[in-house]
Amino acid sequence: MQFKSSAFTHQGHFRTRNEDALLDRAEQGLWVVCDGMGGHEAGDYASQWIVDELARLSLSEQLATSINRLRRCLKDCNEHLVEYARRKGLGQIGATVVLLLVQSGRAVILWAGDSRAYRLRSGRFRQVTGDHSYAEEMARTTGQRIAPGQPGSEVITRAVGASDELDLDCLVLEVRSGERWLLCSDGVSGSVDDFRLEELLSQDLGSAAEALVDEALENGSRDNCTAVCVEV
Repeated sequence: MQFKSSAFTHQGHFRTRNEDALLDRAEQGLWVVCDGMGGHEAGDYASQWIVDELARLSLSEQLATSINRLRRCLKDCNEHLVEYARRKGLGQIGATVVLLLVQSGRAVILWAGDSRAYRLRSGRFRQVTGDHSYAEEMARTTGQRIAPGQPGSEVITRAVGASDELDLDCLVLEVRSGERWLLCSDGVSGSVDDFRLEELLSQDLGSAAEALVDEALENGSRDNCTAVCVEV
């Protein structure tokens, strides 16, 4: 299988540093977006550590083995960040992660937190991942929606480094030629509606990631903004 991809990240206009990190490895069929946990110390360290460890990982020709290695790598990152925070006396540090691996005619999505994966296939655009957040859990269990900006609206319930045990969600989906994928941090998804996400992802792939980040910043995103766009 062959891939085209573009990736772009920006610290935004309201943050002093960029706590997002990304991996764009089209030659391996592997892409990642991480978002350092807002309000916690060393979020930029956490997100970059995860990306660097995944970049060094050797994948297998067997899909199941590759998935196991990715899971093990993320769990090792979780253990490292928990221990790093304890050793440095930093309190809790961590990062969300959303990962896309395309191999053997399948797309594997692993994630923890509220960084998202979207798929555009045959004119249909949909969010593939579900946010691990207090707001989403409230919506699922009670049907009540927490409005953006309200207490609890930005609280995430899972992240790499957030607790001693890492709970990852995983999806394995069939891949079709011509489909496109978007991975992004909540700085983008929280500031650009689905219609515009689809519209920008449908345009020239070489500039799509930067266009998505620019749109989020123009819409007033107060967070770091990162997008990775992939075409199979």
